[in-house]
Amino acid sequence: MEDQELLEVMKLRIIRSFKWHDDIIVPLSNELNILSEEFEKILMDKLDMSDLESLHSTHESAETDRLLKQLHLDLRLYWFEDVLKIISSKSSNSLKLDLLKKIQNGQKYDEVLKEGRNKLVSILKTD
Repeated sequence: MEDQELLEVMKLRIIRSFKWHDDIIVPLSNELNILSEEFEKILMDKLDMSDLESLHSTHESAETDRLLKQLHLDLRLYWFEDVLKIISSKSSNSLKLDLLKKIQNGQKYDEVLKEGRNKLVSILKTD
């Protein structure tokens, strides 16, 4: 077996041997409407061994960032904080982090968002 073939086999083993195959490969390939094998090939072509091995932790930190940005958008903090400047970034960040913890602890996003809106009204009245 040539070095390149061996590398491909090792990369594929990494991709298919970790829990994140179910967390990353399958959902993203479904979203992109491609076969998981096709998405695996893309990742194997674009990432080195080290990148593949750290893919799950990278995914988890990206998911945290995504949730914070989604909360920022859904609570319209871009309007209240960034445009109108009637809420401080400290209050905004505190609110988002509090809500993020609840989501990460299993509370449903819609419930947390509703709670966040109620808290935002309080902050708007006091900030």
